[in-house]
Amino acid sequence: MPRSRRTGLNVTRYKRSDGSVIEYFYDRVTKKFLGHTREAALDRLSFQDPVTEAGIVPGSIAALIVDYLGDEDVQGRLRESTRRLYRGYLDRMRDDWGDIPARAITRQEIMAIKKRMRSTPRKANQILSLLQILLARAKEQGIVTENVAERFGRLHIASRVQIWSYEMEDEFLARARPSLQLAYMLLLYTVQRPSDVLSMDASLISERDGRLFIALRQSKTGTLLDVPVHERLAGLLRERMRQIDQETASQSGNVVGRIGKQSPKLLVPSPTGKKWARRNFSRAWDQVIARMAQGAARKLFREGFSKEEVREQLDENHRQRRDLRRTGIVRLAEAGATTPQIASISGHGIDYCQRIIDTYLPRRTEVAIAGMQLWEQHQERETSKVVSIAATRGRLG
Repeated sequence: MPRSRRTGLNVTRYKRSDGSVIEYFYDRVTKKFLGHTREAALDRLSFQDPVTEAGIVPGSIAALIVDYLGDEDVQGRLRESTRRLYRGYLDRMRDDWGDIPARAITRQEIMAIKKRMRSTPRKANQILSLLQILLARAKEQGIVTENVAERFGRLHIASRVQIWSYEMEDEFLARARPSLQLAYMLLLYTVQRPSDVLSMDASLISERDGRLFIALRQSKTGTLLDVPVHERLAGLLRERMRQIDQETASQSGNVVGRIGKQSPKLLVPSPTGKKWARRNFSRAWDQVIARMAQGAARKLFREGFSKEEVREQLDENHRQRRDLRRTGIVRLAEAGATTPQIASISGHGIDYCQRIIDTYLPRRTEVAIAGMQLWEQHQERETSKVVSIAATRGRLG
């Protein structure tokens, strides 16, 4: 395809049967057809100015990212948390590969990226998935002829099985500030995700027959729940509600003619009184975890452990915020709660909740003893009606 003398255009000329010549003008970078006249082609090319003026090369990974983020239909179908997550990864991809033309990426390079990021499989899978989306859009637009990131083969991510022990819980609560103590107890006893806990406000709390309830809609699944509050959490919640009432009373005396909707009274606010930024909450939480690790390390060194042994012990005993949801499910199961009862609190589907229990609750002696005690308490010699019906239908073999 011969190059046009004008920058940014390629032109191809075809001779018709009647002897006339027709010209086809294309974007030199993206190969996109722009029109049959130079003027029309340049006009259409000028629509790309917002990208080019920003220093972004058309047809590059950076240009694909801008196009993807600007697609209102696609972005509107994503949850806010997902958009934030994607934006972080896309910013990193733009920094690393922004100037690379999409058509220059090969299958071998996709596999090389996968190999380099093998130590962080979750991050690798997410970045390669986004690259697959970008290249699929590039293929639809005619920028590339194939999606080399398609079916890249996800890296295996081992499921976490760690749960918090009561000793770890006591140590965290002893070292954490009051707001993080409440955050810990909410994460554990509501069995919810950190994002949902940090969004909880006073309007979600109700009381019926002496028990507090937290009504919420899970941000990830949209499931509506009415979670009964555990008695260990109830005292902390009542104290927080009392603080909120005092704050509201003091503000009502100082603010006159407030315009707009009043901000929600968060159960776990940041030090500024607003909702925690995810990064800031993680930093505050991890500072407590770091102090716990330092205390544990000093104790192990006094007991004669080597530096390598101390590191191994700390790695083995490290716990994350997300482990608290699993811990709550395990403790519910150990207490004898049924799978439907657990699912109604956590918001999981019953089948999925059972898989969690099967994965994270080993065949522990404590559970076996509790089951035997329930059997011993059931001393009736008559076969229950449910079992009789199941037997007649051939469900018991």
